[in-house]
Amino acid sequence: MKQRLAVLRSVTLVSVSTYVEYALGLVVSIWIARTLGPANFGRYAFTVWLSGWLMTCSNHALTTSSTKFIAEADGASRPDLASHIAYRLSRYQNLSSLIVVVLFVASVLMIRPSEWQQPLWPIIVLVIVAVVSKANYAMLVGIEKGQESFEPVSIATVLSGVINVALITAATMAHADMVSFFALFAVACLMLNLINRLAFHRYCRPFSKGPIPEDVSKRLTRHLRLTAALVLLISLRSSTIEVFLLNTFATSTAVGFFAIATTLTRGAVELLSVGLTTTLLPYMAKSFGKGGTEQAARLLTEAARFYWAMGLIIAGIGLVTTPEIVTLMYGNRYVGAIPTIEAMLVLAGLLLVSNSIGAFQIVVDRQDDRVRISILALAVNALLGIALVPSFGLAGAMITYAGTRFAEFGLAIFYLRKATSGRLPVVPMARLFAAALVATATAWLVVDVIHSRFGFIAGGLIFVGIFLPASFLVRYWSDEDYELMTMVTNRLGPAGRTLMRGLSSLHGATAKASS
Repeated sequence: MKQRLAVLRSVTLVSVSTYVEYALGLVVSIWIARTLGPANFGRYAFTVWLSGWLMTCSNHALTTSSTKFIAEADGASRPDLASHIAYRLSRYQNLSSLIVVVLFVASVLMIRPSEWQQPLWPIIVLVIVAVVSKANYAMLVGIEKGQESFEPVSIATVLSGVINVALITAATMAHADMVSFFALFAVACLMLNLINRLAFHRYCRPFSKGPIPEDVSKRLTRHLRLTAALVLLISLRSSTIEVFLLNTFATSTAVGFFAIATTLTRGAVELLSVGLTTTLLPYMAKSFGKGGTEQAARLLTEAARFYWAMGLIIAGIGLVTTPEIVTLMYGNRYVGAIPTIEAMLVLAGLLLVSNSIGAFQIVVDRQDDRVRISILALAVNALLGIALVPSFGLAGAMITYAGTRFAEFGLAIFYLRKATSGRLPVVPMARLFAAALVATATAWLVVDVIHSRFGFIAGGLIFVGIFLPASFLVRYWSDEDYELMTMVTNRLGPAGRTLMRGLSSLHGATAKASS
């Protein structure tokens, strides 16, 4: 139970900072989209996407490997080894970023993207600042996670987010152009890096050069090679093919719509699951360091239950609230993005449980399975994209995205069964899915009857009001889950205790029914 409380504290800390970051980021995205319009926002979104892709290439396996091996060393009571691993991987990251930047500059000077209808060098310099700053920040966050220190990233995201909102507000009032907004994006990445670095020195253990045992070094090298190949493969199939083909065969507006769908979906996923996602890998790695594969498999089953519940909330509320939210926030010029956003939210919710499988494969050194999954999924992604996007545009991109995600999930289940006897709790998941269908249908009917710009609020509340009690009625949660909920709600004061009394009655009724 002490470990569960430690996980809870980390989840809370990361979740709160992420909520603030996403809320501020969403406001910024809306202001930029309204100021630039669909076409110019599509060009801005393409540039931001390219920067993110270059950042992924810069870090490839380094952030994940840092978290895993540092946490594993701490779990084995070897803080000196954790320090030496952090030092070596941070040096690798610096070299990797330099190589990516050089290749990027050479490629841009040869290709000269048509989206950048201004002199190239200002954009090139801004992209370099954004990529190097954000990649280095992500590397340091990986080390922080391995040390189970989540304060620096929380402080950095909140402070830099507030400053960024102030800058974007001024730019919006001045009717800034696309390059000016991207310059502020680069400044935000730089601030994030600097603030996090200062907080790291306050809350985290410093790392230093030192020897790494040969057996650990071999495992680390193998993990880096496999994970680097895996991350680069994932970067190619994480909407990269869809964005590239849309940018080539469709319009900047289609790219903008796809970018809005991706942004809102990522935000919804992070709002509900980032705390669990951020803390799952280090805690699972520590469990593996202490008790091996069986201990990690037990944590996999527990994490899968929470991911599935969160995913159903994302899918249900996404269907109920998206049309009114998009019209209210972005305006009528972006109504064409609504079907894409709805479809992406549903897919992200239903397949969120795959995050727990991915974390398990990383921890138990099954990176070769993840590489095989990514190669096959990339092949599916490329075939569907080439066949559908040039002819069907945005709809083809969405079908490509869906087909790739389902193929990836099916392959993940297949390789999980080969790696461990642990399984997903399919029967409880099916019962909760039925409850989510009822909650979604009821909430959707209410929103349709109300016909109000703010009807989505009532719809969301009705969904939660039906789904949460139903999760107890269908006997989804375990006794350990219920004990953790009791401890959490007791810390929320009278409101929490009132909520828990209602949940207790449901839990008691289901316990009697099952006995």
